[in-house]
Amino acid sequence: MKIALLTHKIKPPLIGGVDVYTDRLGRALRRLGHEVVYLAFDSSGEGSQPVVQADAHHDGARVWRILFAFDALPKESFDTAYNPAMGQVTRQILAEEQPDFVIILNFYMLTLATVEAAKSLGIPVAHVATDFVPVCRWGTFMRWDNRTCEVGESIQTCASCFISHRPLGKVMSAVLEKLPEPTVVNWAEKEYRLPHPLGVARPYLTHAATMKQRLDRIRPLRQQIDLVLVPTRFTETTFLNNGFAAEQVHFLPFGVDTDNPLASISKTKSDHVRFMFLGRFQPYKGLHLVLEAFNSLPHPNNASLTIYGAPDGHDAYFANLQHMMDANPRIHFAGLIPPTELARAFADADIFLLPSTWHENSPLILLDALQSKTPVLASDIGGVSGIVEHNRNGLLFPREDVAALRQAMQRLIDQPELIQQLQAGSSLPSIESYAETIVTKMQAFLPNPKPAGVA
Repeated sequence: MKIALLTHKIKPPLIGGVDVYTDRLGRALRRLGHEVVYLAFDSSGEGSQPVVQADAHHDGARVWRILFAFDALPKESFDTAYNPAMGQVTRQILAEEQPDFVIILNFYMLTLATVEAAKSLGIPVAHVATDFVPVCRWGTFMRWDNRTCEVGESIQTCASCFISHRPLGKVMSAVLEKLPEPTVVNWAEKEYRLPHPLGVARPYLTHAATMKQRLDRIRPLRQQIDLVLVPTRFTETTFLNNGFAAEQVHFLPFGVDTDNPLASISKTKSDHVRFMFLGRFQPYKGLHLVLEAFNSLPHPNNASLTIYGAPDGHDAYFANLQHMMDANPRIHFAGLIPPTELARAFADADIFLLPSTWHENSPLILLDALQSKTPVLASDIGGVSGIVEHNRNGLLFPREDVAALRQAMQRLIDQPELIQQLQAGSSLPSIESYAETIVTKMQAFLPNPKPAGVA
């Protein structure tokens, strides 16, 4: 069969998790005998109107790029997860390629207009849930205070989320969330301004109007997706609680390349326990928690901590991290690491740290760690606790609990035999089995279903 993969950039070097997984999936599909074509975006173009470029290739497969200027995109594209211009060029590409079905791995720039484009041509659609864009205007399922959203997407709760960082916003939210939704929507559709009594509520009402527009737009598009593949039970619950039907959603953990160098590394010898952090230097990734815990270990016994990453737009946060790193000679800041060096990094690590303060989806770096037989010390959060099993392939600690994190680190230092025990606890599905499952399930949605095993 011919399968179109709609993704992020798919441009070497592949660094982002979406592109890395798209590459793995595309290669697996081709090994299974299917033809693959990629559709990706390139935000380095000029103008808000997307332009199609079709002269690129990836691993021998054709890549269609949608070029546009990021800063020129209409704000509504992000608010509503819908950009009709993206849908138009996607439809143009799919009409020429005529794939049997499409797999959409990322909606961030391409938006849910791609679903509309495919379905208008009668092409079945699968979505691999790599983020929360279809169920959260932020795309992160986090609220304004960096806490995980516990209430889900709605007109009033989301309007509150966008204004509660200000004291007056909190007051307005507390009042307006208690009103019936039709009342709030009615007010939101009017242009109340000061000195009108409702003028003070204008920021809330503006976001309520935006959320109504978003939900009116994407609710029917979500229902047009034939198959939604979720990698963790947390993601499954999140999608089911926020507009997706049970018959759409299928739990399927991400697969790994069995021939990946990570699967055959040999750990280097060390006379001390080596912790490793690799990720973005953003508050929700929790590096500050690691540094606080590591710097206050009661008996470090020469344990070391190697940190890979780079500043990511949070200058004040990074400055604080630097101060904490500089305070301890056993901490090594190694900067960015190219994907080709991952095997070396994991060979020199005994424990991988994942201290996120928000619910993850299914971070690929976590799978990389487990494939390399590196036990994981991670926050007990959705998207992680379904992969890391406490005392089997890693240890879990309560989110943002520095004392518990420090205690777990000390336990690993004091019990090196535990590290060896945890190394033997990982078992991951292959990317081939993952690809086969998608193809088998999508057979049911083809206009003229083909017998199983026929490419």
